[in-house]
Amino acid sequence: MANEEYKSLEEVAEMLGVTYQLIYRLVRSGELPAVRLGKLYRVSSRDLNTYLERSKGAAEGGTCSVCGTFYKSKKSLEQTCSADGCEAAICFDCWNRLGVRTCPAHTSNKKATA
Repeated sequence: MANEEYKSLEEVAEMLGVTYQLIYRLVRSGELPAVRLGKLYRVSSRDLNTYLERSKGAAEGGTCSVCGTFYKSKKSLEQTCSADGCEAAICFDCWNRLGVRTCPAHTSNKKATA
């Protein structure tokens, strides 16, 4: 750990081409781990790389299996079909606002057996 490189919040912001305030908010919210030394924060290169990889995965997006809407972020598709073993993504709107808990394939199966 002593050999690990640490960067100031200003250095991280400059490196990523964003504002200091954004990096500070990420650190304060706990999304980006940092070490606090007195009033100064330092971010390890390893923690920064981990955060960036996580962010890249969340930004890959996908399509809701219910309404067919494409979302740029996987965050909007955190719920999945409640049928056993089904991994079909269901968007926030369909899940919370419409109360849909199963994908169309499993919804039609329920109607057929009812």
